[in-house]
Order: sequence, then structure tokens, then C-alpha cells
Amino acid sequence: MIGGATMTTNEAVEKYSEQYDVPKDLINAIIEVESSGNSYAVRYEKNYRWLAKPLGKYHWHTPTEKISQKTSWGLMQIMGAVARERGFEGKYLAELCNPEMGVKYGVKHLKWQYKRYGNWEDAVSAYNQGNNKKINGEYKNQSYVDKVMRLWGDDY
Repeated sequence: MIGGATMTTNEAVEKYSEQYDVPKDLINAIIEVESSGNSYAVRYEKNYRWLAKPLGKYHWHTPTEKISQKTSWGLMQIMGAVARERGFEGKYLAELCNPEMGVKYGVKHLKWQYKRYGNWEDAVSAYNQGNNKKINGEYKNQSYVDKVMRLWGDDY
């Protein structure tokens, strides 16, 4: 909630871990790798191609919306377009810097990838690159997957 009381990162992780049945330590590992725990982390990715058409009154074709959808936001660095695809209807995608919103849509997307691929390692790869593509038996983003899994620990 911009301008009002907000959840702490730990509260958001706890809530959405339970709601979406995603391990807390995995969420925390992704947060560490993606933003080092900085809820105001943002990164524009000019070559990001997949834009979502938001529901309702927001105009997907405006320059601000297009740029915002090509930007990763907040603790879990959820792409604006992905957050829109997962149901985020806020007027401004910058609201994803709020720990509750960023964690909610990041965890929701991670769980969506888990359902898509059936295991956490593939889901982590896909969370970062959009799919679990491998070359010669290794993920295209193997170093990312290794960092997250190492931080998650031996329980995966």
C-alpha cells in the first residue's frame, strides 16, 4: 500500500510462502540474488519483448506502461509485464517496490513456473529467464540457478 502501512519483507515472505505453498528459504534466496534485499531495486531491460495488456482502465500502449512492463521491480525483481500477467492491476507498476506487492507477485509467478515444470530447479531457472532452457545439459542461466540453490540450502 503506497502511502499507508506496509508489511515488512519478512511478513510478506511468511504470508505468501504460506498462501502459494512456496518454501520461505527459497523466496529469501531469490530476494538475495535478485535485489540483495533492496525493495527499491529497479532495472530497465530494453530488449524485453513480451508485453502484457493490462485489464481495465490502464492503457497498455502508453510509453510509461511499456517502459514499466520492461522493467524489473522490487525485492524479487518481477518484470512489470509478468506482474500484469499474474493479475497485478495497480495503476503504477512502481507499486511492486512495496515489499508486500513485489513478494506477492514474485511468489505467485515462481509458483506458476513450478506448476509448469514440476520441480524447483527448473522453476528457478524459468523465473529468471522465462523458461528452463538448457544447452549441453546446463541451464542457459546456470550461474543464477546455482546461486539461488546454494543460498536455499541442501533441502531442495
